[in-house]
Amino acid sequence: MKRGVLRKIRRVYQYWVEEKTKAGVKRYGPYWRGSYYENGRERTVYIGKELPGGLRYLLDGRYRRPGYEEYTWPGRAK
Repeated sequence: MKRGVLRKIRRVYQYWVEEKTKAGVKRYGPYWRGSYYENGRERTVYIGKELPGGLRYLLDGRYRRPGYEEYTWPGRAK
């Protein structure tokens, strides 16, 4: 990751990578990505397998809905 990008990140999200095999589908992850705005464009950057402690505040107030793998904000459509 480029120097100074960690400070610019405003949103983080998890994702999984799926690979089709003869035996079925293999899932790898979860991995973390972050997004930020630079020169009027949204940029995304790979953070890694673990979320750094400095970005934990972006998850405060979010929770995992039952049956879903992603975090969501309270009050969103259920």
